[in-house]
Amino acid sequence: MGFNRVIRMAVSFAAMAAVAFVAGCGSDEEEGEPEVETMRLVIGATTVNINAACVAVPASVTIPAAGAQMTASFLKADGTPETLVTDTEFEIRIEPAGRFTRASAFAGTITGGAAGSAQLSFELFHKVEQHEDFGPCSLTVIVQ
Repeated sequence: MGFNRVIRMAVSFAAMAAVAFVAGCGSDEEEGEPEVETMRLVIGATTVNINAACVAVPASVTIPAAGAQMTASFLKADGTPETLVTDTEFEIRIEPAGRFTRASAFAGTITGGAAGSAQLSFELFHKVEQHEDFGPCSLTVIVQ
């Protein structure tokens, strides 16, 4: 009778180990949406950080009439780059579109034009799924 009890315990233990192993082995899930907390724009020599509530710091940027180069990067809450944001699936979109000449998915030139100020809208657009993942957020651009 003692031998049967040992066998039952061994079988029970093996069954529990198998359940734990199967529970720990899941199929690889698809990567989710990026978790962008900050859109960082470098416009000319000015770095602008726009948070998820669309608060820009600084609140405006000044560019020359000839325009300024712009690059965008997208950061997680801890300040590190969001690696799910790739140029094959995403791009920066700026409205009005006529004020931006694209050089790549996240870079281009913001045109200046006549002196004054204008509101430009910036968003991270998911090309594959056809929706924005961050923004749109407004920024005042002052042309001198």
